[in-house]
Amino acid sequence: MKLTSRRTRGLVAAAFAVGSIVVPAVAALPANAATELTFWSWRPEDKAFYEKQIAIFEATNSSIKIKFTPYVATEYNAIVITALAAGKGPDIVQLRPYGGMSNLSDAGNFLPLTTKDVPALAKLAPGILAAAQGYTDKRQFGVPYAASVMGVWYNPELFAKAGIRQTPTTFDSFINTLNRLKAAGIQPLANSSGNPGNGPGLEQMHATISPTFYGGNTYFNDLVAGKTTFTNKAYVDGLEAVKTLSKYFPAGHEGIDYNTARSLFATGKAAIYIGGNYELTYFKQINPSASIGWFQAPAKSAGSPKFVTAWGDGSYAINAKTENKAASLKFLNFLASKKYSQAQVDETFIIPVAPGVKITDPVVNKINSARAQFSTPFLNVVGFRFGTPTSSNILQPGLQKLVSGGTTAAALAKDTQAAVASWYKPQAGKE
Repeated sequence: MKLTSRRTRGLVAAAFAVGSIVVPAVAALPANAATELTFWSWRPEDKAFYEKQIAIFEATNSSIKIKFTPYVATEYNAIVITALAAGKGPDIVQLRPYGGMSNLSDAGNFLPLTTKDVPALAKLAPGILAAAQGYTDKRQFGVPYAASVMGVWYNPELFAKAGIRQTPTTFDSFINTLNRLKAAGIQPLANSSGNPGNGPGLEQMHATISPTFYGGNTYFNDLVAGKTTFTNKAYVDGLEAVKTLSKYFPAGHEGIDYNTARSLFATGKAAIYIGGNYELTYFKQINPSASIGWFQAPAKSAGSPKFVTAWGDGSYAINAKTENKAASLKFLNFLASKKYSQAQVDETFIIPVAPGVKITDPVVNKINSARAQFSTPFLNVVGFRFGTPTSSNILQPGLQKLVSGGTTAAALAKDTQAAVASWYKPQAGKE
């Protein structure tokens, strides 16, 4: 099987420097001891699941022990970059998709994988495989395990309390819903601007709301081809929509971080949280009895197309410097197995990419159905995280300034365009 990507991009810049972080080295234990593999993740909320699955693996592979370490999601990339730059890091790495870690792949930090190494790769769709390939080096470096979808989480009980019987379908009706919640004494949105730690949360909110403003797939394809720019009025309108929604953030939102914002929703202190399907695990951990519903992002106006932002998300990779290649491949094949994938879907509510794995949660089924019908790529993640500065490098802090009044939507769009045009050839020289 030929594993290739259709993306045509410019060269990837070197990884940015980060502060010193103490990390363990990859090391093998003495020959008479069990081989210990280290495994890093950005999902602390999934720790119990991973530890349970590790125990299952170890029960039939007694010569291998797995040490699992999760890190805070917003700090994970810097920790991994620092470790690998020092020639250290874990044996097994949970990889961000696309440009999130392709610079590390291109630099030779991960073991290239073939269908001989991991037979399950042969069953995955090309578009999913592309999320775990390099940028200049098109080989496969990770085993993808999930797709992610953006949308709107809501609390049906709080909606009923405010007399709201239907979920909104247009942006104007969404604003009306927020106003009705506020009038009923209910905090409308749990989302925050959390400076500096919640820039990614704002970017995800923007990715949820903005596609119907800029035109979804048509705009994405034109932007990739260099036929339009980030300064297009339709894209600016999507940024303005985020600023409009920020008026319904909690008081003091500038100081509210990612986990606090999610907790406000999970505990019923706010009626809506805009974000990804992957938040459901956290919501249920914080409040197992939480009343939770989901609807896709509203259309710009009646008759306008609806979209749900989706992308191939995380994957599992092997450190190229591991001293335990055989054991690492054995564990990686366990992570790629149908039995493991089904457990992951059942217990962490991900959307699977492996064939034959069934979604059992009704809300996740609804989300996946919307993905099948209304999918558009996460513009920044899929298209413009490969060079430096990435679109996300500009957009995340820029959105924080936008909602605080420190910049305008037009200025932020111009800054994003300048950043991407500095390294992405189809946008070079365009404003």
